[in-house]
Amino acid sequence: MKNTILGIAAALTVSCTPALKVDVANTTPIERDDETVEIAWSEVAALEGVTPENILVLNDDNEQIPSQVLFRGTSEPQALIFQTDADPMETKRFKLVTGTRENYPAEAFGRAVPERYDDYAWENNKVAYRLYGPALESSPEKLITPGIDVWVKSTGRLIIDERYATGDYHTNHGDGMDCYKVGVTLGSGASVPFAGGKFWFMDHNYATARTLDNGPIRTSVELTYAPFDVDGTPVSLTKIISLDANQRFNRMDNVYTGDFAEMPIAAGFVRHDVKRVMTGDGWMGMVEAASDSKDPVRDGDIFLGVILPDAEMLADTLGHAVAVKSVKPGQTLTYYAGSGWSQGGVEDMGEWVEEIGTAQAAAVTPLQVTVRK
Repeated sequence: MKNTILGIAAALTVSCTPALKVDVANTTPIERDDETVEIAWSEVAALEGVTPENILVLNDDNEQIPSQVLFRGTSEPQALIFQTDADPMETKRFKLVTGTRENYPAEAFGRAVPERYDDYAWENNKVAYRLYGPALESSPEKLITPGIDVWVKSTGRLIIDERYATGDYHTNHGDGMDCYKVGVTLGSGASVPFAGGKFWFMDHNYATARTLDNGPIRTSVELTYAPFDVDGTPVSLTKIISLDANQRFNRMDNVYTGDFAEMPIAAGFVRHDVKRVMTGDGWMGMVEAASDSKDPVRDGDIFLGVILPDAEMLADTLGHAVAVKSVKPGQTLTYYAGSGWSQGGVEDMGEWVEEIGTAQAAAVTPLQVTVRK
């Protein structure tokens, strides 16, 4: 009886609390799983007394669900995000209220790694990646590359700090490893100018890295690159990489600036021991054997994908598989790049193509959000 009374009291408290109603509609015939819903903070601010510290998202059962306030590297809140499933043509309903936020476990995380030549590494509960920083240029490796490294994982735990602490990340200790070779390539999802039939790589690794947001749902970083030559023209790059919990694809926002009218950009991945490539309208997927491995059969296959609407798909050019699209100076090129592992949740190419399709639907036709009082 006591628990029943407490439950009724809690429900009455919620019902009397000022709230904003949120409808989230899936207008497609594709099932959406753990898709991120984003609401501008200007809409959230209509809720009386709301702050980044007290905003709550309640589901249809009046239960609090994980949410995150985005600041995008500023001191003021920019947006509120949370995740939901939605069946085809289904509308889900939520409430925004004020209260005490629960301690949501982080499922997305990224950081600079000064102890490993200025790597920048980021991950969620499904995938992990890293980029190479300034200190690597003068290290024994002396590697200069825009390429993105894949750290395959078969655990939902966040593993970046553990792997750097041991330094033994080329060995699978039961939760994955680094078995992907980058070199001076695009690796698994970088972009470079593609002019005069060649790729124009940067003269240096990233110059600066600034974490913009860091979990529990989204981690994002802004990276800048010093000017480099593109067919006689100095060009600079600023990129923002965002990765959400429960997703295998990064959102890549790349901005190239320089004295050019228009420039083709190639975004994609290097080819190693390729087993299959598939392309479609605005997407490309590939599966290959583990490339940085003494035993590729033991270490499994790596799946790679790129999504770029209205791009030309080149499945085999200059040792890469790339999506090519032209941009003007200062124009944001947005594409999505992701990966999977045969021992970490992606069994075959058919399943990987389904993953690409779901990610493409979320990018092209996101869930529709309506906020009302």
